[in-house]
Amino acid sequence: MKKLLGPTDRLYPMPCPLVVGGTMEHADALAVAWIGIGAGTPPSVAMALRRTRRTLELIREHGEFTVNIPRADDAAVVDYFGITSGRTRDKFADTGWTLEPAALTAAPIIAECPYNLECRVTHEIDIGEYVLVVGQVLQSHAVEEILDDTGEKVDVVALDPLVYIPGSREYRRLGEKVADAFAAGKVIGGALPSE
Repeated sequence: MKKLLGPTDRLYPMPCPLVVGGTMEHADALAVAWIGIGAGTPPSVAMALRRTRRTLELIREHGEFTVNIPRADDAAVVDYFGITSGRTRDKFADTGWTLEPAALTAAPIIAECPYNLECRVTHEIDIGEYVLVVGQVLQSHAVEEILDDTGEKVDVVALDPLVYIPGSREYRRLGEKVADAFAAGKVIGGALPSE
């Protein structure tokens, strides 16, 4: 029998990217665990940000943001971005991490993150003390060493992304591959058409 745990904000695991708002001249970033792909057509990111966050103010001011995927080895830097206010500290100066211009948005990308998405805000929804921000992905960036042999897809093992485990408040890395998506289920009941 399963134990009822009540309403929760926990889904396991959660991504842990750094989201940047602002411009090359005036930017801030924060760690965001409440984030994911919200749609495929057009490709869109949905994230919940506490309405008091400075990065949200910069995103609202410019209507753009970037999502920057750090490596698992960068947990301390990501944690610093999450626990430190950009109102009182220059997180980039403190960490030594650097910004570089994006291709299509004023919001810059983080050079030390091997995978980045450029987004333009399309929707905002107030939810309690949070704002759900939806942004259309305009461009993606990847360093060559994380791409597969075709040079077209990210190799998640090479990326080694940092993930967050809510509840226990842990950072982890991904484990081994267990199956191929859109193929493993075909062994059950034969190949069934998608609904």
